[in-house]
Amino acid sequence: MIIVSGMAAAGKTTFAEWFSKEACIPLLSVDDLIYWESDNDYPDAIAQYWVLCEEKMKLSTSFIIEYGFWDEQKAMLNKLIDKYKYTTVNIHFVTSDELAHQRFNDRRKLYGTKPPISLNEYRGLVIHSKYFQFGNFVINVDTTDFAAVSYVDIARQIRNRL
Repeated sequence: MIIVSGMAAAGKTTFAEWFSKEACIPLLSVDDLIYWESDNDYPDAIAQYWVLCEEKMKLSTSFIIEYGFWDEQKAMLNKLIDKYKYTTVNIHFVTSDELAHQRFNDRRKLYGTKPPISLNEYRGLVIHSKYFQFGNFVINVDTTDFAAVSYVDIARQIRNRL
């Protein structure tokens, strides 16, 4: 299982979608389950996410999970990984709070889903996912400069580990 984690607007989804296509590995992303116009569906989407994750694990195949995980979710991941005996690689995306905040608000503006939020509100949203790391093998990716990030190099590191 490849776990793609990190703060909002750090590049998790972009990398996960690229790697899913490049490696022909299915991707399970919370973004696919949430309708961004409302926060009301969020708890249901998270519950559905874990059900879908377990369904994929029952098949004993490789797959990618992508989300802004936080430490409280480690227990759920541990439970599923122990139950289905999965090996994990965690790709963890980070950047500065200020840059990620700007990207986050730019994305909101682009999609017209919600109004911008302040830097302090953003920090409140990402404080847990910023520091989440899971498993014995973690690849930290600094996305301050997207042009300097080599997806090919990250993919090589993943393949070497799995």
